[in-house]
Amino acid sequence: ATREQQQENSNKRTATREQQQENSNKRTATREQLIKIRRNPPELFSNYPPVLALYTAMAYVHTTDVSKKKILWTILLNAGITIAEFIGGLVTGYLALLADAVHNLSDVAALLLALLGAKGSQLPATKKSTYGYKRIEVMTAFISAVALVVIGVFIIHEAWQRYLHPQALSDPWLFLSIATIGLFGNLFSVRILHSEKGKSLNMKSAFIHMYYDMLSSIAVIIGGIIIITTGLVIIDPILSAIIALMLFKSSYMVIRDATLIFLEAVPATVNFDDVYDAILRISPVTDVHDLHIWSLSSNEIALSCHICLEERDFQSGPDTIVNINAMLRKQFNIGHGTIQLEKADCSRSDLLCRHTEPRWE
Repeated sequence: ATREQQQENSNKRTATREQQQENSNKRTATREQLIKIRRNPPELFSNYPPVLALYTAMAYVHTTDVSKKKILWTILLNAGITIAEFIGGLVTGYLALLADAVHNLSDVAALLLALLGAKGSQLPATKKSTYGYKRIEVMTAFISAVALVVIGVFIIHEAWQRYLHPQALSDPWLFLSIATIGLFGNLFSVRILHSEKGKSLNMKSAFIHMYYDMLSSIAVIIGGIIIITTGLVIIDPILSAIIALMLFKSSYMVIRDATLIFLEAVPATVNFDDVYDAILRISPVTDVHDLHIWSLSSNEIALSCHICLEERDFQSGPDTIVNINAMLRKQFNIGHGTIQLEKADCSRSDLLCRHTEPRWE
């Protein structure tokens, strides 16, 4: 009987080792398949099983590259416009043209920051930065927007001084010609960046820079025409102040979005209650608490929560997590879901996890 028991235990150990080896082979095959298919375009992900499609789509998002060539072309173009407008503004004394030149200079800086942010956000995750460096693009957008505020204050100050002490303008046809060249350059830059503006807050900031610079170029041209035809030089500081106000508006939107990301607020595109209800509708979930939703970057959303199951349903817990993650990706574009299983009688049932209890005894 003892020998039979020993043989049975030996058989069990052998079966366990075979099962472990089989699981290891499956994991290896899955990794190899992920590496192979992560280069495929997103429309092909539907051909794979739900879990594989989910993580492949996430890999594709992580490796999607912003067109650096477009950014470089826009930088070169705006650097040329900035030099021309600075020279024209100094020669003619047209403050609005100088204001537009300063705005263009901030565009060049914003585009350089966009290029830096695009590269930095694609750096791989490390043991110290487990999410990678995705918020570099948010940080660069924030810096760029703050710089616009500073430039706007400077323009407002100079416009006020010019309003109190009007100055005659020389060679109005020169600044009108330069402003027209700048407008065409800005139109071309807006055209280049239009397809990139929705990919990140960083690119949105760069696009807003170019868009408002295009509008300011139009204002400069209109002002030049009015000065040439009527001689009203007072239009110069007025247009300069309008350009500064446009800078403030565009900066506010970017600073607001970046600050909400830094504060780890729920993204504007996600409704907290809708996510809660959607998770609760998935069987066999009985309760949801400690629910947190935040942005990793301007285009990646993360979620963590605890879900409660009856004890008899714990065996199907991994499948439930897979179903929830697939639903979050499909309905809310939430790609990083961390879900913890608990029993229905969990003592910590606060939906928002307010941590009102003492942290230390």
